[in-house]
Amino acid sequence: MPPKKKENFAKSFKDLEDITEWFDSEENLDLEQGLKKFEKGLELANDLKARLSEIENKVEKIKAKFDE
Repeated sequence: MPPKKKENFAKSFKDLEDITEWFDSEENLDLEQGLKKFEKGLELANDLKARLSEIENKVEKIKAKFDE
């Protein structure tokens, strides 16, 4: 299976916000739709967390390079 293409960070974050807003605004949640959105939200959150970790590591490497 080919690796997943990384989406734009801002778009992924916006998609996660949209899912959160959907849950907050729905009065009569559709269970199936909610489950799909919940799963997608967890995937987005995990991807964003991993990408933030990558960025933090890059920043630390850059800082170390200039601290020498």
